[in-house]
Amino acid sequence: MPYPWLSGMTITADRLRSGVLAGTVTVNFSTSITNTFFNAAYFRDSAVVGFPAGFFTNVPNIFVSGRSTTPGVLLEVSYSNQTTSGFTVWAARSTNTSTVIDWMAIEVPA
Repeated sequence: MPYPWLSGMTITADRLRSGVLAGTVTVNFSTSITNTFFNAAYFRDSAVVGFPAGFFTNVPNIFVSGRSTTPGVLLEVSYSNQTTSGFTVWAARSTNTSTVIDWMAIEVPA
């Protein structure tokens, strides 16, 4: 359905739901990796985010952002394996300090 609301449509719970879900997840770093090109070590790890059953009917778009008070320490935040039931968030940083990642999932009508 390209337009969720058309004149004369009946208001239903499905049409009222926002299709937006947001939260935080903490990545606890335990995997140390050495970059042989730069001869520098960094930490990389992941955490799984699950959505409530049936919340999304299409795979949502995912947005992630890491929190850090020290410039240059948080190297990367990304995600993979997105489905209607969740996704995996990945982060890399130069120290092994646990890091909070903010995320948002938005379902766009098909």
